[in-house]
Amino acid sequence: MISTTLKTRLLASGASALALAMTLAGAAVAQTSSTTAAPAAPAADEASQVEELVVTGFRSSLSKALDVKRDSIGAVDAILAEDIAAFPDQNLAEAIQRLPGVTIDRVGGEGHQITVRGLNADFTRVRINGVDAIATGGGNRSRGFDFNVFASELFNSITVRKTQSADTPEGSLGATVDLQTGRPFDYKGFKAAGSAEGSLNSITDRILPRVAGLVSWANEDQTFGVLASVAYSKRQPVAEGFNTTRWQGRDATDNFAGCTICTSPAELAKVQNAFYPRIPRYTASKIDSERLGLTFSTQWQPSDKTRFDLDVLYSDLDQFTESPNLEAISFSRSNAAGVGSTIVRDYAINDRNTFTYGVFDKVDVRSENGIQRDHTKFTQVSLAGKHDFSDRLRVKGRIGVANSAYSMPEQISFQLDRNDVNGYTYDARANDRTPIINYGFDVANPALFTLTEMRSRESTALNIVRTATGEVEYDVDEYLTLRGGINAQQYVVKYRDKSRNQTLTGANQVVGVGAFAKVVRFGRDFPFPGGDRSYVVADVDKALAYTKLLSYPLIVQSGDTRDVAEDDLSGFGQAIVNATVLGGMPLKADFGARVARTKLVSKGFVNTTYITAKNDYTDVLPSMNLSLEPTDGVMLRLGVAKVMARPTLGSLTPGGSVSATTRTVNFGNPDLEPFRATNYDLAAEWYFAPESLVSVAVFYKKIDSFIASKTTQAVYSSLNLPTSLITSAGAAPSDIFDVTNPYNGTGGTLKGVELQYQQPFTFLPEALKGFGFIGNFTYVDSNVNYGTEAAPNYNKLTGQSKTTANATLYFERDKLSARVSAAKRSGFLTGYPGSNGNSEGGTHGSTYYDFSTSYKVRDNLTVTLEGINLSDEYTDAYVDVADRVNDYRHTGREIILGVRWTY
Repeated sequence: MISTTLKTRLLASGASALALAMTLAGAAVAQTSSTTAAPAAPAADEASQVEELVVTGFRSSLSKALDVKRDSIGAVDAILAEDIAAFPDQNLAEAIQRLPGVTIDRVGGEGHQITVRGLNADFTRVRINGVDAIATGGGNRSRGFDFNVFASELFNSITVRKTQSADTPEGSLGATVDLQTGRPFDYKGFKAAGSAEGSLNSITDRILPRVAGLVSWANEDQTFGVLASVAYSKRQPVAEGFNTTRWQGRDATDNFAGCTICTSPAELAKVQNAFYPRIPRYTASKIDSERLGLTFSTQWQPSDKTRFDLDVLYSDLDQFTESPNLEAISFSRSNAAGVGSTIVRDYAINDRNTFTYGVFDKVDVRSENGIQRDHTKFTQVSLAGKHDFSDRLRVKGRIGVANSAYSMPEQISFQLDRNDVNGYTYDARANDRTPIINYGFDVANPALFTLTEMRSRESTALNIVRTATGEVEYDVDEYLTLRGGINAQQYVVKYRDKSRNQTLTGANQVVGVGAFAKVVRFGRDFPFPGGDRSYVVADVDKALAYTKLLSYPLIVQSGDTRDVAEDDLSGFGQAIVNATVLGGMPLKADFGARVARTKLVSKGFVNTTYITAKNDYTDVLPSMNLSLEPTDGVMLRLGVAKVMARPTLGSLTPGGSVSATTRTVNFGNPDLEPFRATNYDLAAEWYFAPESLVSVAVFYKKIDSFIASKTTQAVYSSLNLPTSLITSAGAAPSDIFDVTNPYNGTGGTLKGVELQYQQPFTFLPEALKGFGFIGNFTYVDSNVNYGTEAAPNYNKLTGQSKTTANATLYFERDKLSARVSAAKRSGFLTGYPGSNGNSEGGTHGSTYYDFSTSYKVRDNLTVTLEGINLSDEYTDAYVDVADRVNDYRHTGREIILGVRWTY
């Protein structure tokens, strides 16, 4: 175990390494310049010659990315690997967040999903090697793409297309992200690269490996080549923090049993109407993950007019999580057995109607320990080909299949209870994010706990995307190109869920759990304010052996068992113009339209009845993009397009639940039509010097149809549900039920502006040359209706931050390369409307700082040092505009030392 002092020194030295490296490099260059005789003044003809500027490494990748942006007709941003298997960030999502308008969500300290221009992952379409893909990790039941499934070393480039073109298949309101793995024709001849790194986390004090390798060969004529790469990494973060699982507001069933300190009915009413935490607890989830990625690519070019590309990608992410908790479970039970039996002995309530302090009697305390194994296996194979029939006529096609198979082979937990505890204390008066909790008894004594529940669950989620595309392109003349094509895609989703949960009663309960318990201690690197810190939890392996839980039969969970089969067929026609106008200004434009037909079959359970539903719809999606260069280095862009994004998978299931007793129905809506919008984009870019850019872009999205949830009343017989679901409980088909389900609402608007600046500081004195800067700022505002047309309820989109900003200061000269980056986003909603009487759910803003340095020991050997999340930023999630804490946790800093070799 590394000592705390050593750990602190490591982190401090890592944080200062970049600044020191930059300073010493500048000084070394200055010293070299001062001790070298000044060269003679060049002759006139030599002085008039333009020196060729050659950039390498990080600056080279920035320069190539700017070329991609400048040459495109629509709004495009790109990130390119600076060297073989050397992507500029440890995680794909963390790399993408450097681009304007892109933010990421972190899970377990790692980038997970992205939001582009205020639209979350469900509105972003991702393609790998030109083929649509959905990569799903634990708990993902949407169309959102989990970037943490993949190692960044496997990819050469990321391209984010923010405007829609007719030749880009439909399915995005926000952006289309293209990920490209390496191919042999990217390099000449034989190339090889390898890297080995060790990562140290400030909480766990463990050094863990990260290795990658690539081998590529192409013959001298570049007619045939093969490439293979591999990447492996191991992570063991600990997510320490405090959470409440929301806060509870008063309803008709959740009154406290009494308040001994209350002296008047008014004071009692104040206590009864205040918000209290549902399950207050400290938690330290220990995560152990391994990620393996493989790519293979072969390219064959039998002639100058024909080429075939075969790409194979495999990724395997295996994760194990253990989450011990000690919690007051009765606050989450709005009945006589829960908060209805609790007595308030002392309290403090702030001006936001929130308990900040309380001493309670008759509280049920629960020790819960659970483990979960998650396994995601992603496989993709794609074959692309193109052929030029003549200088004017070209065709290309692609077929591919992407398979993302997620499984949770075990989710096991044991619940140890001690009921009716007196003197439970919750004190958040000093800091509501880190309250002091005392449980009123010796929580480290296993004899005082009783085993009351045990749970086991297994689930799988299979996503298969099959794609076939074909395009033809014809140059009418040097100014006009016509393009057309067809895209067929089949999307298959299968969810399965089973459990063997057991609630123990009477003599089946185990009083005294010493035979299968252990004591854990919370808080390795967390500002723990005081209270009970060590407590008993079940040792899962011992508890399994003691209880024989896994011998109980598995029961199908109907609510999470469903299927979706979606067939998408689309075709497009497009004209591409490349001309000069108004006295010689270059103009590039594309005009076209895509027609998309969607057919859907969805299946799901309503209680125990399996139901099948069908739906189909057609969209006509015109688009236009213009790029005008009024003067050298200045680009003006305009984009207008109709766009659509298909509904999330969870909304499409016909499954749900029916309660004849309460006359309620909750289910999905397979008749949903997609999100539809009209996008307007305008941008001005100034490439004022090599590797340099100043740009501003404004965008506006008119969302015509936004999927929301509503509750209406309907006669049961009109719902087309089996009458057998209600007649056995005494209800009749003519009875009126409250029906809650998603529907196509009235929509709203989204607007924003992006600013971008990039420049190497070549104007600095010779001693300081090598510095440069990349920065961007995005402002987004949205207003969508979460209610109905008759009862509107407007707010901003979930996942949308009003402001985001990224900045990178870099230094690159001779053998040294260094950069420090900051990524900042303002707060955003995570759920709206809120639950349990709260207006909303959200997460406060954050700022992450990273650095990276490398020194080239030899031409083919480089030493690297990186730091991730240097400030150890906390995730701070809340509920309600009153800012009641929901989750407050961190995962620590990471320092990574490694070497990279190329041949």
